[in-house]
Amino acid sequence: MPFLPMLLGLAPTVASWILGDKTGAAVSKVTGIARDILGTDTADGIERAIAADPNLALQFRMAVIQAEADSRRQEFDTLQAQLTDVQSARNQTVELAKAGSAIAWGAVVVSVLVTAAFMSALWFIVRQEIPLASREIAYILLGTLGAKFGDIVAYWVGSSSGSAQKSAALEKAVAGGGR
Repeated sequence: MPFLPMLLGLAPTVASWILGDKTGAAVSKVTGIARDILGTDTADGIERAIAADPNLALQFRMAVIQAEADSRRQEFDTLQAQLTDVQSARNQTVELAKAGSAIAWGAVVVSVLVTAAFMSALWFIVRQEIPLASREIAYILLGTLGAKFGDIVAYWVGSSSGSAQKSAALEKAVAGGGR
């Protein structure tokens, strides 16, 4: 099997690895698989090894598919742990509120403080001339507070698209047996 057609057959698998910051890891993983199974990690060497032995080509393809399945399982497990952690934190807040504990107000107090700090910093930066020497620090502060403000909104109302994507991915993975 020529290398190019085989690569095209693996394109969806490899492309799913390449999305985001996974490019280097995907290349390293596929190169390692090629080295282990085919005894080479160069494009020419891989092409020659696959052309010479269809069984090696099949073993290589199966190993790449298995590596992708393992990667998906790790992503699923990580997502499931994150969702469990979020649910646990929210359940704890509900239980503290039911018990009448003052700690239940912690999320509210932090939310109010961060929102007030963000709005104040935004007002100050928009309304006041920031000295040149302090601009970078002011913008970093505003960016950090803006990110935390976004986290607060996500906590209280959910992070709509990200939450929907995670829920859909989790449902799909569970329906497909974790694949």
